[in-house]
Amino acid sequence: MNGGGTDVEGNVVIATGNGSDLFSAAYYQPVSVAKGATKQVTILVPGTEIGPNSYVAVQQNGETVAKTTIGGRRYSQDSLLIGVLASDPDTANFLGTMPKNKFSEQVRVLPMKAEQVPQAEAQLGMLNMLIVNDFALDSLNEKQIQAIKEWTQNGGMLILAGGATYAKSAGALAELSPVAVTGVGSVSKLSGVTVEKEQPVQLPSPLTVSMGTVKEGRLLAAEGTVPVTAVRSVGQGKVLYVAYDLAQEPVASWSGNSRYWADLLTKAFGSSLYAHMNNPANDIWALDNASDRIPALKLPEVPWLALYFGLYALLVGPVFYYVLRKKRKQSYMWGIVPAFAVVAGVGIFAYGAAQRGSGVVLHSTGYLQFTQAGQAKGIEVASAFVPRSADYEAEVKGSGRVWPIINGRGNEVEPKVWISAQNDHTTAQFRDVEFWSVRKLGMMTSIPNAGSFVSDLSYRDGKLSGTVTNRTQYPLHDVKIIAGQTIQPIEDLAAGASVKVDLSFNAQAQIAPGRRLYSSKNNLIPQAVQNNSNAEDSREWMMLDILDQGRQNALDNSNGVMLMGWSDMPINDVEMKRETVRKEHLTLVTSPLSIKPSPDGTVFYPAGTFQAIMTESTAETDELDNGYQMRAGDITFEFHLQEENQQLQVSKLYIYTWSEDKTLFDKQVYNWQTKTFVPFDQAFADNKLESAKIGTFLSPDGVLRVKFSHSRDEYRHIGTPVVGVEGKLVKP
Repeated sequence: MNGGGTDVEGNVVIATGNGSDLFSAAYYQPVSVAKGATKQVTILVPGTEIGPNSYVAVQQNGETVAKTTIGGRRYSQDSLLIGVLASDPDTANFLGTMPKNKFSEQVRVLPMKAEQVPQAEAQLGMLNMLIVNDFALDSLNEKQIQAIKEWTQNGGMLILAGGATYAKSAGALAELSPVAVTGVGSVSKLSGVTVEKEQPVQLPSPLTVSMGTVKEGRLLAAEGTVPVTAVRSVGQGKVLYVAYDLAQEPVASWSGNSRYWADLLTKAFGSSLYAHMNNPANDIWALDNASDRIPALKLPEVPWLALYFGLYALLVGPVFYYVLRKKRKQSYMWGIVPAFAVVAGVGIFAYGAAQRGSGVVLHSTGYLQFTQAGQAKGIEVASAFVPRSADYEAEVKGSGRVWPIINGRGNEVEPKVWISAQNDHTTAQFRDVEFWSVRKLGMMTSIPNAGSFVSDLSYRDGKLSGTVTNRTQYPLHDVKIIAGQTIQPIEDLAAGASVKVDLSFNAQAQIAPGRRLYSSKNNLIPQAVQNNSNAEDSREWMMLDILDQGRQNALDNSNGVMLMGWSDMPINDVEMKRETVRKEHLTLVTSPLSIKPSPDGTVFYPAGTFQAIMTESTAETDELDNGYQMRAGDITFEFHLQEENQQLQVSKLYIYTWSEDKTLFDKQVYNWQTKTFVPFDQAFADNKLESAKIGTFLSPDGVLRVKFSHSRDEYRHIGTPVVGVEGKLVKP
């Protein structure tokens, strides 16, 4: 913004909402601009709240001095948004033309300049993928570079490339790369850069590439001793290294480039490509509903209410009538009964007021997901019940995302909720709040050093046994260790404590994939809640619904072995300014548990440990949480069974396929020796692939490829298949 002909001291405001001239919330930043000066102001706003009538304004002393509508259209939240930092803004345009039968996601490529890179990880979260190619990384400041690192560790997909300019492009991000680059060289061919039914890329002259060795991760393609592409995990995210400049000819204009990259992204990032489809903020309704169940505002038990109203009816009916009739004062009933009704009503009101108290009741319900790498992601709803009509102000500590949840209240000409995010806290102002009402905030946060639940577990003699240690700050109660359809309850798991695990397990006796464990929810809620007759109305029951959402729902038996428990600690530190506050918290905590090989190296990966990746489809498809709806045609899935820094020798493989509408799909498995698909029964017997056929139907780098097809005219459901794997781990 430009100060123009006068000094500006006030707020820059973005008003959001879906109404034509009505707005639900305002996001603002204080600003001070000297006369004639220019200042850039960054405001973090949920993209789903921006509409064509949203506006940006400058306010001084509560008065609007400048205002303009934002206009345009927002990208679909289902789009894969790819940011590009490159000297040539057209560097990655080929990603927008990847064939839909190979890469079904809607792709949006966004060229960026240095000044457009956010300085906070939460702001960079708008991107799903970031490409850095032939770009002067030193044009970014330390905060921008740190934001990229944190974004990657929290699940971002980063691509580092540049060829001769790789050192300039990678810069301080080189530590994240799977390849330690030692210099620049050239190759006369790219034999690994090929796709089916396309002529390989031809190099009329040597192609300049960066040279180095793989320091960590998985090599995807090489030219002799030169790594061309490699990938590694960094926290919850992944980093792809490419040795050449993406804009360099003749590769950039090669006719197979888009299809090659569709295959490369699938191979490198796998199920991470679908992470944007599984945004917990989209399913916050489970926590939202649960937050309404404020324990301090719980209604009296039904028997006590029945007794109260029974006594009331007894008194105003036969008792008063008998007493007044005996005294020959029946006419007094006209005054005594209404007066007693008022007294009874005042009593109920007084009970409610006493229960609610004179201060604010702050109730939070949260979901915290830990990883084995020591990080955690949290999503939480804070509900504030206020006792009187007034303006209220909440402060959320930290740099996470904060937004208002507005249910059942229409938009206003002037927004009633004002949000201002700073580096270390976010302020939320609620204006003109009615007495005895509730205001809510949604919060998402990433915790880089959260600790983890350390498991020492292995399968042997038909059992999963070992220990789990809580190395987080969250004490848990009503803990469950879940492996397939088997659940081991644990009463408590304090911070720093360990528990023994002893679960019977049968590799083939697992719940059918796609089956939601609704019937088991009663076994997952705390014991005290299980004993209540209205358990299904409890906040705990409602909170479990958040596990049943998304492509990788935790209650779908498709996430291997997991720990689940409850904590009375909040995820975020929320304060109500200038108010007396009574706080109540409940957090649902989950974590995957890693499985170690037995002493002889034998290991079993339960169904769902390796995610299915849709790699190609000739059918018209609609993507669902649990699979696809598809018209006549075929759809192909791949399972990548090799993990980083280790080699798995598969001895048995179990596959589980399903369909909600019971469609009998034709199934085929890819034969890597003949390079053709063959009927499913030639590979699997009773859904099991034995060791004698592993070398035929599993590629040298551990890929299983399965195709499903049907010929009906209407849409039919194909559930996402899952596999379980037995084998031995050996060093690469």
